[in-house]
Amino acid sequence: MRTRVEVVARRGPGGRTVLPVVRGSGQLAVRRTGPSAVHLVATAFGPLGGDDAEIRLVVEEGAVLAVRSVAAAVALPARDGDRPSAQRVVAEVAGELDLRMEPTVVARGAHHRAGLTATLTAGAVLTATEQVLLGRTGEEPGRWTGTTRVVADGRPLVHTTVGLGPGAPAWLPPAAPRAFASTVHVGQAAGVLTAGDAVRLPLENGWVATAWGAELHTVVRAVEAVA
Repeated sequence: MRTRVEVVARRGPGGRTVLPVVRGSGQLAVRRTGPSAVHLVATAFGPLGGDDAEIRLVVEEGAVLAVRSVAAAVALPARDGDRPSAQRVVAEVAGELDLRMEPTVVARGAHHRAGLTATLTAGAVLTATEQVLLGRTGEEPGRWTGTTRVVADGRPLVHTTVGLGPGAPAWLPPAAPRAFASTVHVGQAAGVLTAGDAVRLPLENGWVATAWGAELHTVVRAVEAVA
């Protein structure tokens, strides 16, 4: 199934954020849940192998947009063949974007590819989180590949790919974490900080925090401790 979502936020009269364009098709619907907030609502179970979703976010100068989801997504294998599912977020930010969706759970036999490509103008603010769990309770892990690209004021700031699960180059049991969480922030600088299994590393006018582990709730708390 092909899914396309588009949200455009711009500054309206009196400095308030208005959302003149909110569209969703396929497996995701968009619901406005606040003056500058939307939630993505799944309209079908999945994603299944072979599904392709693209979420386009535009935040114009002076506008603020918060994007959430109402529940975790469960990536399932294709019924016929070994096809990955994919979800890409493409963001153009001149204002402030806060992207914090619920976790992705990758079931046994599934391969899910996630991507974030963000282009920021000077002075834009971005906070984007990713939370992943490989396998449901009592289940063998699936495979997840996540790529993050951030360009700020015309300059590459972050370009990284993380692969987890059977078949991923870095998946070498017993060093094979089933849970991963990360946050990338642009808009306020911060130095190096570690806490347990999490680390925060500085970027130009920002930072990126990551953590790996066996359980998602532990990993999420670790990232929050250094964010």
